[in-house]
Amino acid sequence: MEAITYSLKLDSINSENYYRDVRKFTDEVLIQADNSINSIVKSYIKYLSNYNLEEIREPEEYVLELLSFAILWQTYGPIALKVKFAPFVTLSQMGEWRKKHQRFKPLIDFIRGILITLVLLPKRPKKELASPPSLLDIDRVCLWFEATGEFREQALRFVRWRAYWGTLDAETLSNIFKSIAEFNEWFAKRSIEVLGQYTKDVERFLTNTRKRYRWREDRISCTRSRLEYHLNMVGAELMNRAFRKDYFDTDTKALLLPGCMRTHNDENCKAEKEQKGLRCKDCEPKCRVNRLRVMGLKKNFDVYIIPHASDLSLWAPQKGKQRCGIIASACVTTLVEGGWELKRYGVPAQCVLLDYSGCKKHWRKDGIPTELNTRELKRVLA
Repeated sequence: MEAITYSLKLDSINSENYYRDVRKFTDEVLIQADNSINSIVKSYIKYLSNYNLEEIREPEEYVLELLSFAILWQTYGPIALKVKFAPFVTLSQMGEWRKKHQRFKPLIDFIRGILITLVLLPKRPKKELASPPSLLDIDRVCLWFEATGEFREQALRFVRWRAYWGTLDAETLSNIFKSIAEFNEWFAKRSIEVLGQYTKDVERFLTNTRKRYRWREDRISCTRSRLEYHLNMVGAELMNRAFRKDYFDTDTKALLLPGCMRTHNDENCKAEKEQKGLRCKDCEPKCRVNRLRVMGLKKNFDVYIIPHASDLSLWAPQKGKQRCGIIASACVTTLVEGGWELKRYGVPAQCVLLDYSGCKKHWRKDGIPTELNTRELKRVLA
């Protein structure tokens, strides 16, 4: 299948080589983190513990947060700092409205697309970023992150890091940002060497299609940089490691799949709507969703088809009911954000990336069914 932006399969029959590569590279990332930013993570954990700000999480999560900050600051900081005035709160609320009110999602998305282009993406962004960044600039960028609707979960985490940085003296802060920048620089170079073969079409796609997304609400999601793809690939692996113990300490399991995995479109698919999503009804034996439904019957997990930007709070644990562990599948550009959102709702999750993107709404004019690596799914379940 011709790749749009990324392909985990390349010319192979499956994506086994990708999962081997990303696991090895993630090990390398953690070793590099130990040598460069581990002291920052430990100091931050001590700060969180001293002030009882949160239940301390696995170290992999904090490493991912710092790496995410470095890459997103570098990628979007110049754009965000150019924006002086914008309806930040309204745009952020609209991002939540579209999840809660699926009926009005098309209208909300239409308005968001116009506003995002008009007020959040200036034509001439700020050319240079201060080094180290000022805390006020970080505040402004976090506000922009949340308003986009694409980085809300990251913004919530960056705000807490910013509070910690606000307790430090200027020299300490300068050394911290220098270490983070060096870690980012290493990651950018090394990720191209290891993961670049899977994302070689991203830059061509960006060159050819930027105008197509100009007024669309998915503009930022679909025009991510190549480095962001690598961040999310490693991020998915780090999340699986960090969340794994909690995931297995659940009573039931459910697999959440995007609609683009179906053989039939919305009109011809016979899946029935339930509160948490669509349930496959075996209308097409060859459909990949149906095959996973059959696997679920054998391995004791439920399968739901959920639209993009669904309300994941529906999966939050409820008193008196069994706790459900989630396995989610989506494109590289959206999966990590969803994983962090589930974490915020107290839902233990694992993820399996789609082998390539193919949905008609966001990526391909013709639209093709997508797929995931069932061997990787079985490893996650094991």
